[in-house]
Amino acid sequence: MELNPFAMPKGDTVEEMRETLRRMELREKAHQQSLSVFEKTTFVSRQGGTMAAALAEVSSPRGIGDGENLIGGTRTNEELIADTLRRGEGHGRENLKDFISKKREIFLTQMSLDVKQAEIRKLEERALRREEALTRSEQMLEEDALRFEGFLKENDLKVQEAIRAGEAETKQKNDRVQEIKRINAQMTVIKTELSKTRDRLDDCRRYKTFLDDITDPEFFAAVGDAKRMRREERRRKRQAERDAYAAMVDAIGLADQEIPEKERALEEAKRKGRKAEAAAQLELEAAIKAAQDAREAVDAEPSPPGTPENDDSDSEVPMYFTSPRQLPEIYGQLEEANLFLIQNAQETEDILEDLKNKEREVRARMDAENASLRTQVEQLEAQIEREEAKADALLNGAAKTRSKKKSGPLSNVAPAPGSDVSLERLDEKTAEVYARAGFAPDPSISTIQMLTNMEMRLERYLADADVMPAAFVAEEEKRLERDRRAKQRIINLELEKIAAEERRAKSIAKANEPVKKRTGKPLMTRSLPPSRKKKEATEKLDPEVEELNRFLAMDF
Repeated sequence: MELNPFAMPKGDTVEEMRETLRRMELREKAHQQSLSVFEKTTFVSRQGGTMAAALAEVSSPRGIGDGENLIGGTRTNEELIADTLRRGEGHGRENLKDFISKKREIFLTQMSLDVKQAEIRKLEERALRREEALTRSEQMLEEDALRFEGFLKENDLKVQEAIRAGEAETKQKNDRVQEIKRINAQMTVIKTELSKTRDRLDDCRRYKTFLDDITDPEFFAAVGDAKRMRREERRRKRQAERDAYAAMVDAIGLADQEIPEKERALEEAKRKGRKAEAAAQLELEAAIKAAQDAREAVDAEPSPPGTPENDDSDSEVPMYFTSPRQLPEIYGQLEEANLFLIQNAQETEDILEDLKNKEREVRARMDAENASLRTQVEQLEAQIEREEAKADALLNGAAKTRSKKKSGPLSNVAPAPGSDVSLERLDEKTAEVYARAGFAPDPSISTIQMLTNMEMRLERYLADADVMPAAFVAEEEKRLERDRRAKQRIINLELEKIAAEERRAKSIAKANEPVKKRTGKPLMTRSLPPSRKKKEATEKLDPEVEELNRFLAMDF
């Protein structure tokens, strides 16, 4: 009885098949875990072992499903279907619905089989690609190994060549070191000889200098004249050669100028006749030959030399000493001259000693005079102090007089007319001028000392001005006078500006005042009594006090 291939197995049968596959997988896993390392295989090797069987099953005429282990057992698809039919023999005839459902299940099963077969083919193709990749990798590894071996061989050859080159370089270096040592030894010997030669040359130069010093100057003058004459002779000779060469060049020019004239004469002679033509032809040939001879002579003659930069001859100056007896004679003359100089030196020393004695006497006399002058200076200083005290007393008296009369001689020379100049004002003005003169402010010194210091500095400046050029002093005085006038002009402008402001303020204030209305007749002023001229009593002061007052009233 044929098995129905479209009959589906029962559900418990499918579960049994699945359980059987699960147990087989567990046994295989346990078996793989119990194996040793060397007995285990990789996934790639297992896939490669089953590749041939899978390909044979796919290409067999029985169909794609023959021999496949789809459910995990060793039975084929037909055996499973036959087993299913045998199990379903007792069921009897099936209705159409069951038949359609079975057909559907068969179709789904076949579709799953097709999907699994396609997946198997993909896995096989992937395995083939991996095998090909492994093959290519092995080939590349072999090629890399070959190239690496070639690189190692080439590197060994390069190392050997480098070793040989290094040995050659080392040998060359050693040879060069030996050559350098030899050259250094030669240089040392040459330097020694050179130093000896320089020492001998220095000795010879010293001897020559000594001999030149004791040589008669007339000899050098005669030698210089002879050299000058020889130089002039050489210059005249060179000039003569240049003149001769220039004459030869001029002759060439003249000969060249005659050739065109002869050619024109030949053209004219052709019209006159054969004899004239022959004569003109001979003259032309003679002119051409003369020009050629002149050129050959110039070419054969070397060009004249030019004037050299150093026209002196290379010949050394001849020695003045030609006989051994000349040097002792000169020594004798020098000895006599030295004796004469020694005598003069002794006489000079005697004169110097006399002068020193006189100088000591004069110094003693001057010291005595200096002592007396110091005494006089002390006396004069005491007198100056007394005079300063007297001047202070006079200044105090003048201040008292000004305070009583509210006017005095100092009021006439003050900067502002009608203002009183007190002693404190004079002291302040003196201190201001003292500071402007460049002195350091010192409150401990008096006004008289300030004036004394300024007078001393003024005398020193006047003495320095006397030494300076008059034009420079005049120019500086003009410049300072211009500066003073400019400053005074600025001050005057400021004062005028202030006065104008005051006047403007007064006029504005006056304009703002209310107008006073007058009532009645205006008051008439009383006639003034006749004026009487009063004679001002002038107090005569000491001339020194007047000079001091004028000096203090000056605006510096």
